[in-house]
Amino acid sequence: MSLILLCLLIAIYFDSILFKQRDPELFKMAFQFSIWKILLSLLLILSVLIFCENRWEDLPLLVLLLVLPVYLLRRGRFVKSMEWKGGQDISTLISSALGVIIVWFYGVIAFGLLTSAAMDLTAGAISEMGDLLLSVVFSSFLIVILVYRSSRHFSDQGFLTNVGLRKGNWPRVKVVLIPAVLGLSFALFSAYLSVTRKIQPQTPLSDVLETTQSFGLILAFLFLAICVAPLIEEIVFRGYFFHIIKQWLGIRGAVTIIALTFSFLHVGQYWGDWLAIAMVTALGFTLTILRAWSGTTVASVITHYVYNGSVTILPIIIMAISNPAYLEYKAYYSYHDAKTKEVLLRRSIAKQPDLPDAYNDLAWLYAGEEKNLDAALALIEKALSYAPDYPAYLDTKAEVLEKLGRYDEAKPIRDSLKEK
Repeated sequence: MSLILLCLLIAIYFDSILFKQRDPELFKMAFQFSIWKILLSLLLILSVLIFCENRWEDLPLLVLLLVLPVYLLRRGRFVKSMEWKGGQDISTLISSALGVIIVWFYGVIAFGLLTSAAMDLTAGAISEMGDLLLSVVFSSFLIVILVYRSSRHFSDQGFLTNVGLRKGNWPRVKVVLIPAVLGLSFALFSAYLSVTRKIQPQTPLSDVLETTQSFGLILAFLFLAICVAPLIEEIVFRGYFFHIIKQWLGIRGAVTIIALTFSFLHVGQYWGDWLAIAMVTALGFTLTILRAWSGTTVASVITHYVYNGSVTILPIIIMAISNPAYLEYKAYYSYHDAKTKEVLLRRSIAKQPDLPDAYNDLAWLYAGEEKNLDAALALIEKALSYAPDYPAYLDTKAEVLEKLGRYDEAKPIRDSLKEK
């Protein structure tokens, strides 16, 4: 949240500088604040905080949420006055883009606070995956609306043309075939590395997926990831913002900024998995270079669709070939009883002896069933031999030790996990 607030404040700072440079007198008229209004607003904010049990850590966020609407209203007044004067130059496009960023960030923060409050009031009726899906749908809808409105500054030829999606007389090899091959190649490489590595790092996204019990929510997540996200992300990054930055800084500047921003906004999902972060960074540069080379967003949309779809399906195919027992264990976990899970995990270990997750899962199963505890301890030690500091494996070891009554050995492990 602190990083989001910082980005929002930076956007507001540059936005105000552009407006002031464009028309100092109009800026002064539109953004003039009296000292008494500022003091009254701060007094109101402090009163709310005191009423809310002195939650001083929420002061920056509360100040922003209360003050920003005032800025946006005055910003709107300034923009209308400038449009009345006429003229669309690069500073107008940049300030329009900053407006999109500011409103989107504000909307996402406000919606996040509302859903968080709803989760508290409903005592967990909304799952973490449900909250994630609601946030994705809202933020996607909001950014598309904002981009649609703002892209009208580009031309009067319509939204599809303005974001580079209008069908043209492009060679199919350049716009369809090469992008599809690139997307499939990236997916094959990414899927192979992901499935064949011994340790699967824990990430915020994987934690949410692993704790989701609803098959419907998983399907909804896959639908958004495969069918919706590629189009929206390409419209926003390679369609709208690429057009503006290209006019401002040229092709190289646009490729660098768009690719790095695309990667940065995905880091939160994959934090802890450096392979995934490296792959999404490489994909971001590939998509943006492809957009610049082909002259159309259609090419990057095709690459993105092929990659997201393939990288979801290919690991399943690879796992089905290399270790079908473990795939069945993971896919039908909620439907199998303990005995079936044990059989599948033993088959998995026999098929792929260097898969530490299978050792960990079987040790956890024995701990939960409170049987074969000595074997469970040997199994988790085997898993830890591959990754001695992996939190999930350490948690399993602590669980097994507790079931064995060896609390003095389990306590230091629990304490170390709390510190991480």
